[in-house]
Amino acid sequence: MKSQLAFESKKSRAIAIMKKKGMWPGLYAPPCHVFLWKIGVSVAPPPFSSFGSNFLCFTGVNTPFWGMVMWIVFWKGKREDLLSATGTILTVGIVCGLFMAALESWRGKANHLPAWSEV
Repeated sequence: MKSQLAFESKKSRAIAIMKKKGMWPGLYAPPCHVFLWKIGVSVAPPPFSSFGSNFLCFTGVNTPFWGMVMWIVFWKGKREDLLSATGTILTVGIVCGLFMAALESWRGKANHLPAWSEV
């Protein structure tokens, strides 16, 4: 409980730093991070996270969601091969995770944000 309170305090300081830098509020907490926070995962806001952490968060949350949506909306009625669909889902998930992790790394550097350990 104490560590969760410490994380929330640190997250609030990080958000205040991003506000001070004039960053767009939608960048503070993308939906996948909000989801992780709601289930109790203490992960730093994306511009403060490492590339690896962002990659795992974006890939781990977005890939299953995107896969389910694609299956329900497009592939179910076409009798898509499960192995082929899984390959597509994983490929798109990994590429999107790499892209988002690179974007967030750049965003942190471009806004001269401190490391998460310094917040």
